[in-house]
This record gives sequence, C-alpha cells and structure tokens, in this order.
Amino acid sequence: MEQNRKCDYGCGKEAKYQFKNGKWCCCRHHSSCEAVKNKRPSNLTEVHKSKIRKSMKSKEIRKKISRANTGEQNPNWKGGYDKKGIPRYDNYAYKISYAEPVRRYLKDPNILEVKCAYCGNWFVPTRSAIFERIYCLTNDNIYGVSKLYCSDNCKSECPIFNQTLYPKGFKIISSREVQPELRQMRFKIDNYTCQKCGKHQDELKIGLHCHHIEGIRWEPLESADLDKVITLCKDCHKKVHKIEGCGYHDMQCKNKEENYEMVS
Repeated sequence: MEQNRKCDYGCGKEAKYQFKNGKWCCCRHHSSCEAVKNKRPSNLTEVHKSKIRKSMKSKEIRKKISRANTGEQNPNWKGGYDKKGIPRYDNYAYKISYAEPVRRYLKDPNILEVKCAYCGNWFVPTRSAIFERIYCLTNDNIYGVSKLYCSDNCKSECPIFNQTLYPKGFKIISSREVQPELRQMRFKIDNYTCQKCGKHQDELKIGLHCHHIEGIRWEPLESADLDKVITLCKDCHKKVHKIEGCGYHDMQCKNKEENYEMVS
C-alpha cells in the first residue's frame, strides 16, 4: 500500500484496508466509514420508504441482492471451506499442534493437513474429525481419543483403534503389530507400497502391514531395527506367514536370506 493513502470514500482518514472492488477504506467495512454514515439519510420519508417496499416486491431485485451477498461477493466470504467441511489451518492448527503433527496443505496453504495415526501419511481430515479430536484432547473423562486416520483401512488395521480396557478379539495379522513410529518410517521408505505384490496403498482395498523379516521372539532386542521390517499388504502378509518356519505360532523365520526370497 502507498504511504499516506487516503480513504476512497471521502472521510480524509488514512486507508488501511483494500476491498475486492479495488477501493481503499479506513475501516474493515465501508459502512463503518464516517463519510458513508454522514451520507446516509437519518430519517427516510414516506415516499422513499414506499419506493423501497415496492422494489422489494420484485423477484429480480431480491435475486440481485441475494447474488450480491452470496459466495465470493460477500465481504465476509472466507473461501467456502467451512461449508465443504474442510478444516482451515489458521482456525485449528494451534488447537491440536501440541498433540498432532500439522502443516499447511501444499496445494492450498489455507487448508490443514495432519499425519495418519497408523501409516503416517499426510492427509486433509474432515472438520468433524478435527472437532472430535479437539474435544477428546480438552476433556479427560470421556471415552476414546479419536485419533485421525487417512482411510477406513488404516482405521481397521490400527491395533489401538476402538481399544478398551480389555483387548478386543485376537487379530491374526495385527495382534503383534510393530511400534507406530517404526511402522510409519518403513511405510515411507517403501513409498506406501507392498514389497511383494507391488501395489500402492491407494490401489489396495485392504490395509498395509509392517512385517518383521526376523522373528521378534528370537531377536527381541532387534525388533525396532528399521532394516529388519518390510511393508506388505494384508493378503501378502497372510501368505508370508503360511510359509514353514514363519507361522503365527512362533512368529519367526529361520534366516534373513529365506525371507528376502520369500518377499521377492
């Protein structure tokens, strides 16, 4: 803005705000400007009031007024994000950033992105999901934590989803899931792609799993080694554990070479 720019509405004060029509004003809305207020008639005559009532009976005039205050034409319009259920970064980031990784959406910096609690992938959540997460973070005596998930697959595969005081039913695949941080790092390294069938997470109707190449019962101290886990889809994970020596009864494979042949 130019130095000492004056209000375009004639009050003589310094302009601070520019509107969509290109005009500058001393106030956030031109109706608050003293010059506009002074031009406004204090008392309308009966003739003037009659003209206004008559004009408002016209459907075309009512539609014109409606169009002038709808969507981008409205001076308070903020992108339509709320109506579409999209969370804005400036509204919600500071409320959950202490508990969730957040960033601005690369394609639109006004939109909030978070990391999936299961796979660690960045995604845009719904406003309702953000509301639930904030409510859980700010209220202690409630049920659940409302973690944020990028898909129903991640939600169903996450071992802590819908978890209560007592464990839910035994899950063949994910009952011995790896640490969340380790799983998310491995998924990112493998580009969220099954290393056996080659399908990406977006192509799969089922979730991704992080498989230990060496049995964690036999090498518990190395269970968090990033080089000893690999990304598999749920179906491939089932097939891998059907191989002799890698069954669920002992959760171990005999040696690393055997495993790399198995997933190649």
